[in-house]
Amino acid sequence: MKWATLISFVILISAHFGKSDTNRLCEHFTEVKEEGFKAFVLVALSQNLHESGYEELVLLTREITTAAGACCGENPSADCSKNEAELFQSAICASNEIVNKNNLEDCCAKTGDERHQCFMERKKSIPRHKEVKKTYSAKEKCEAFKDNRLAYTGAFIYRFSRMHIMMQPRIIIDFAKRIGDLAEECCAQEENLDTCFYEKGRPVRNYLAGVTAQSHSLCAISKKYGERVIKAKKVAQYSQKLPQATADEIADITQKITSSVFTCCSGDSLKCTKKREQIIEGICVRDDIVSRTKHLAECCKLSNMERGYCIENMEPDEKPADLSEKVESYIKDADVCDKFAAGKDLFIGGFLYEYARRHPELSNQMLLRIAKGYEDELTKCCATENPPECYGKADEKLHAAMQDNLSYFQKMCAFVNTEGKAAYEKLMVIRYTSIMPTASFEGIRTITYRMGGIMQECCAKDQSKLMSCAEEKLSDLLDETCAENDPATINKNVEACCNDFYSHRRLCILNMKPDTESAPPEFSAESFPITEALCTMSDKDSLTASVKLLYEVVRLKPTVTMEQIKTLTDGFNALKAKCCADENKQQCFETERAAFINTSKGLLTA
Repeated sequence: MKWATLISFVILISAHFGKSDTNRLCEHFTEVKEEGFKAFVLVALSQNLHESGYEELVLLTREITTAAGACCGENPSADCSKNEAELFQSAICASNEIVNKNNLEDCCAKTGDERHQCFMERKKSIPRHKEVKKTYSAKEKCEAFKDNRLAYTGAFIYRFSRMHIMMQPRIIIDFAKRIGDLAEECCAQEENLDTCFYEKGRPVRNYLAGVTAQSHSLCAISKKYGERVIKAKKVAQYSQKLPQATADEIADITQKITSSVFTCCSGDSLKCTKKREQIIEGICVRDDIVSRTKHLAECCKLSNMERGYCIENMEPDEKPADLSEKVESYIKDADVCDKFAAGKDLFIGGFLYEYARRHPELSNQMLLRIAKGYEDELTKCCATENPPECYGKADEKLHAAMQDNLSYFQKMCAFVNTEGKAAYEKLMVIRYTSIMPTASFEGIRTITYRMGGIMQECCAKDQSKLMSCAEEKLSDLLDETCAENDPATINKNVEACCNDFYSHRRLCILNMKPDTESAPPEFSAESFPITEALCTMSDKDSLTASVKLLYEVVRLKPTVTMEQIKTLTDGFNALKAKCCADENKQQCFETERAAFINTSKGLLTA
């Protein structure tokens, strides 16, 4: 099967969506082939029918595919002029079992646009399915893959779509391709299958986590902060990417992209795909813009399937040769306050555009903080007797904030590069458990593990890309975490940070003090599972055990000092080394564990 053809289905359907062709389904089916059509249908069904199992949806996918394929026969029915949504929903409603199981009686009683809207509203109400991860050995994965690649990737599509019901099908199908490619590479080997899936799979896992967080973040921001923040974020992004473009051109592009975000976050895959295609085509036909760019021009030469991803991820072009180093007119002109008063949002938007195109090395969040900082300075300065003298110093203050932010990430990278990713994760476990001791170990571990992956990836990049990489990805993770959990159930400080200005959220969390108001759990020896099993653990399990110990220690005393933690971890490591070398490991662990617990209790309950 040609996976490029499969992925292109999501884009190709929009190329004809809305046309007056009499047999649109045949046209789509022919272009993407049978397996491509099946992939999109499986995503759509898995996202909408949460009470139906995989095998049931596979059968329904085949039925829908057969119906679409029949449109290419000699006597196509009148239904072949309908769009894909009508075909999917009609097939679903034709099965009483599926309708009853998924509570779709009300939707199926409607027709046309009313039925489609009913399906969309119901989709929004479906709770995210948090599937329990099943662990398969590399051997089991390869047996399943070699037996049937389509079934292997199909099972992934089903599971992932159920967990991410609002995600665009093109993203999920891309993920399935990467999962299939990983299995193809590793299963071609004779030995070291587990090592291959772990090592080769790391960039795949990081990619899936990163893109998923980015997708969730964008929708969470649009829901919580609305159009103004989304547009500001896009102005910052595309001003960096296209420094040759004028402010009006950037405003036009970002306004269209912003509108597509709300469409795509609504869960209507067909409308989302159509709108994205229209926007991309609209950008690429603008020769007046494209001809002045390097990376955009390269993206627009690609196929429809590849353009969107290319544009979203393209590197910034070189800055125009005549572009001044500083935004002079915003810090020196005497009429700044007049322009600010005449139209605050428009004026600050112009400042953001000018600052972003001069600083491709900054993160979007840093740029938005700079714009907010400049706005605050003008609000203060324009009320003074000598505004120009006041706001003339704004650039120095903003530059200092930028340097502080960069210094933080450089410091973290120095730690990662010196001590390693695992040590960084442990440091973050200590930090995050201290500020949210009531959070579950699984929650803390997931966040800190992903933070470790992000910093490992970003610290390997050139210094000019460090901040834009690290802060973007960490902010996506934070946005996703705030949206998927009720921060009020953790503590009021976390709730306040999740409700802060979008660009200030990460700094708010960073500046949080240990939580001394939440009642710590009672000290229990059961929180210290120190047994001879430590001696035979894999490196991965051993790391998890040491991280769990840190979590238990800090939640008992959020204000515990690093010196106290060092005392306990040194004691734990000495205990482990001593008892794992002892002939009678069980007796050694029982004796030493009791002494270690007494020491810990003295430190943590004092």
